[in-house]
Parts: sequence; structure tokens; C-alpha cells
Amino acid sequence: MELKKLGAIGGAISLALCWPLAVGQIGQSVIKNSVTYLNSDSVRAEVIEYDRGYLSSQIITRYTVIDPILAEQLVVDGLPNELVVNSQVSHGLISLSAESVLENVDDLPLTLETVTQLNGNTEYTLKLDHWNHVTEGQDGAIVSVSPSTLSGHVTVLGDMTYQLDVPSVEIDFNSGEKMVLSGLQGEGEGKKVDSFWIGEQTLKLARAAIVSGEQSPLFALSDSQYRFVSSFDEAAKTVSSQHIVELNKLVTSDGDVDSVSLDFAFGDLDSEAFAHLITLYQNNPVPSNDDIQTAIPYVDSLFSKGFYLAINKMEVNLNEQSRFETTWSINVPKGTDNVTQNIAMILPALTGDIDTYFSNGLVTQYPFIQQGIDEAMVMELMQQNDTGYRIKAQLKEGSLLFENGQEIPLMALLMPALMQP
Repeated sequence: MELKKLGAIGGAISLALCWPLAVGQIGQSVIKNSVTYLNSDSVRAEVIEYDRGYLSSQIITRYTVIDPILAEQLVVDGLPNELVVNSQVSHGLISLSAESVLENVDDLPLTLETVTQLNGNTEYTLKLDHWNHVTEGQDGAIVSVSPSTLSGHVTVLGDMTYQLDVPSVEIDFNSGEKMVLSGLQGEGEGKKVDSFWIGEQTLKLARAAIVSGEQSPLFALSDSQYRFVSSFDEAAKTVSSQHIVELNKLVTSDGDVDSVSLDFAFGDLDSEAFAHLITLYQNNPVPSNDDIQTAIPYVDSLFSKGFYLAINKMEVNLNEQSRFETTWSINVPKGTDNVTQNIAMILPALTGDIDTYFSNGLVTQYPFIQQGIDEAMVMELMQQNDTGYRIKAQLKEGSLLFENGQEIPLMALLMPALMQP
């Protein structure tokens, strides 16, 4: 019996002594796989040295920007297009703790702290100490960023969260202008599915300001935010997203605005076709004939499967009396086939609606709006109430159908814009 006890104790001691080595070996596999996962069309990631010890390991990784346009822009801005990261890893019982610093960029005080479980899930905190960057020349600037953090969680399945905190950013241009951002905060969760980020993100900004070389205000805003929500339908292979922008207390060279809000959405887009079209545009903003021919089947697929675009709400408040509000939607029904062979079939296929409101104060403040409203009132397309004017219409069979029953072909409205040189 005593021998069994001694054997068990001995086995436990042997396991305890060997465990850091096992953790180090498992961790090496996890870390190498994670670095490989970071490879993309823009960045190449590689482990160039892995010195594994008993209780700790020393790792050197390299990240190279291989996108030629991005790499060239980094050089122009005086920033490196290759980063070498030196990581000191400690082997724990069930996790690996690491502290990583940039080896070849002494003037960029970044530190990454991570805790990686043996299953590959990782908690991370990226810290930026106070940073100043100077770009010489007439178009140069001095950039100053206060101590900032980016933290969150990443799983082996690609799910991730993040929290961003940047107290202040100041850019002093050599021409005399200045831009100041303060209270930049963000949070998000989601994952990359195919070429799309699926999840939620929110960015908040306490204040932003731009002043001229004479120190007069050109633009400012306060307490503003941007929210992004996207989803992916696995069965239909379609992607949808919603973008919500809220800007408050705007100061511009043309006057002050109390608030601007925009809620824009698009959805039911064929994900494969949409991804290919985005890639084509990113690679060639001015498409060649070959690019257009390549895009044709994806455009046809996009329309054939149907999609929608919508302004769920757009509202501009200049002040309490002056307000503009609009909502509209455009739907391309499923089965709108071969549009590239017959573009004329697109307009009759569209459905949707529009609802727009102008307050009395806004119309009084801007006479050019009054002229357009007077013409719409004569045509009985717009209704007036105690607070302002409203126009509502449905999009059907290529025409806008108004409440009074009058129809205006959509082509008649688009023709002036198409005739512009």
C-alpha cells in the first residue's frame, strides 16, 4: 500500500516537473498557429525565432506590409512597413502570459500584454505610452497622442471583443492648422465571416475641433458617435448592415447646427457577389474594360437575388425652429435577372417609399427651399400643416406615386442629373 502511495506521489511530482515543458510545447503550437492566422492580402506574419525554455520562452515575430500602395504610403509618412516584435512568454499551469514590444521602432512606445489559454483563447491589452511623431515638409505635421489602451478577447474560432480608450489626439500641421480630438472611446464584438466583419461596433467622441492657421474655428462637434451593426444569413448567404451616425453641437464655417443624425441600412446582399465587387473596386477605383467585364456576372447575381437600401431616418436640426427629416427605402425584388443586358429594366422593378418633412423655420431661413416647396404645393404633391410641410410618395413600376394620385416617372427626375457634364 505504501509503495502505491509512493508511486502516486512520485508520478504527481514527475507530472508537476514536466508540466511547464508540456505547457511550453502546447503554447508554441498555439502561438505559431495564431501568427499564421494573421496573414492576409495586406500583411504577412511569420515567426522568425522561437526559443522555448522550461518556464519561459523568447519569441521574435515579423509583420510585413505587402500591399504596395499601403507600404508606399507608410514610407511617405515616415512610418515603417515592417515590424519586428519581441515577446517574453511565461509558462503557467493552464495559460501563457506574454509581454511583447516592438524591436525596430524605438520611437513608438507600444506594449502588448496577453494571456493565452491552452485552447488558444486570448485576453489582450495593447498599451500606447505618450507618443509624438513628426513629419517634415510643407504638408508635414506633429502628431501627439496621450497614453491609450486597446483591450479585449479573441477566441480560436475568430470571435473577438475590443474596448478602445484614447483620451486625446492633437495634430499640428506645419501650415498652421490644428486638429484636436478628445474622449475617443470604442467597443465592439463580432468576427470576420468571409470578407465581412459581422457583429457590432460603437465609436464615441467627446469633442473634435479644427482651427485655421489664424486660429479661427473651421469645424467642431461634441458628444457624437457612430454605431455599426451587421449580420450574416448562413442559409441564404446574404449580408446586411446598419450604420447610425449621431453628430451634436456642430460648428462650421457656414453656421452652427444643433444635431445631425443618420440611420442608413442595406441588406439581403449576396455576400459572394458583393465581396468580389468590393475587391474589384478597391484594386481598381477607375475600372478598365476588363474590370467591367469581370464585374458583370457579380452585378447580375446581386440584382438577381435582390437587396434593399434604406434611410431609416435622417434628421437635421439647425435649431428648435429649423428642422429637416426624411426616410426612404428602395427594394430590388428577387428575380431581377440579367440587368447588365438590359439596364432599362431596373427602374420598373424597384419598389419603395419616401417621406420628407421641412419645418416652417427651415423654409423661412432658406428661401431657395421655399421656392421648391411653392412649386410642389401648386402641383399638390406636398401637404402643409401647422408646423411645416410634408411630402410622401411610393415607388412603384418606375414612378413615384403621390398621395393625390399623381405619378411622376422616376426617369424624369433622374434625367437632369444624368445630363450633367
